[in-house]
Amino acid sequence: MTHFDIVPLDPGNQAQIRSYLALLEAVDARDRPGARPFNAAHALASMAAGREDALVERWLAVCDGKVLGHLFLVMPQLDNTHAAHFDMGVHPAERRRGVGSALLRHLEERAAEEGRSTLSSWLPEPGPGAPEISTTGAEFAIAKGYKRSLQGAVRAVDLDAVDEDALDALWDAASEKAGGFELVPFTGLPPEELIDGIAYMHARMYTDMPLGEWDLQEAEIDRGRIKLWSDMRRLRGELHLQVAAVHKESGDIAGLTEIVIGGGAEEHCQQGDTIVDPRFRGHRLGTLLKIANQRAVRAWRPRMKYVWTGNAVSNEHMIAINESVGYRFVYEENVYQKKR
Repeated sequence: MTHFDIVPLDPGNQAQIRSYLALLEAVDARDRPGARPFNAAHALASMAAGREDALVERWLAVCDGKVLGHLFLVMPQLDNTHAAHFDMGVHPAERRRGVGSALLRHLEERAAEEGRSTLSSWLPEPGPGAPEISTTGAEFAIAKGYKRSLQGAVRAVDLDAVDEDALDALWDAASEKAGGFELVPFTGLPPEELIDGIAYMHARMYTDMPLGEWDLQEAEIDRGRIKLWSDMRRLRGELHLQVAAVHKESGDIAGLTEIVIGGGAEEHCQQGDTIVDPRFRGHRLGTLLKIANQRAVRAWRPRMKYVWTGNAVSNEHMIAINESVGYRFVYEENVYQKKR
């Protein structure tokens, strides 16, 4: 067993920061080959501009100044206060030496100290057609008493390969069913007249998306939280592209989609929430929102190449929409959970 100490990350220690970033890059390359690549600029920006609605901790396993492993721990403060979400990684050259087990013990001790009873992490698995994705994280979690609670799938759309003529035809067909709605694109903080409706749509993600056995409970998202998130993204240098569908007669927000382009990202960006209010489903709004925002990516960043998204495998309706606009399966990413 290698000797090491578990210490909090020191943002003022440049050598430690560089070793930490090198670790994250090595873990990503080993465990998620072919997935969205590690973005060091995003990691650095996240340290400087963190979340204000959660207790976030970064712990490192360090030996002679070298970072062997890391623990990223997020404990929500405004909702789901029973939960602790985490990500862990051990350098490929340092595995099977007790580093991961020690970090996991530290995680569970910290969670217990903060009164957290449900621990969960998203872990990659190959799935059909992705043999190079590592099973190490999932196997380790199972051995430590964690159970798969939600099965997810990660897809990506190659914007260079999209058939724009087919997308035009899909847009026209969907538009015929959406005459009573207006699409409103915006970036960053939502317009004042939309912000409360946007908050409501984000809150619905906690109740509407399939959760399997993942113990994620309802959240009260209000305009204050939307402003916190928007300011955090601004400070991180993220471009937050959004499109809302507005019901013309009532003025209510009927649907929302978002894509986040991280600071320093040149080719890869991330699809965030997409949701349509149950009151307004059946008008092909999800398809229109996806197409509009996907095209906004290239309008803002002409050289952007890939958009990544994830869905519960049981969410067949959204998966069908994603595949219709060009997304293709890459690998599985599943929630592993332990209740204490």
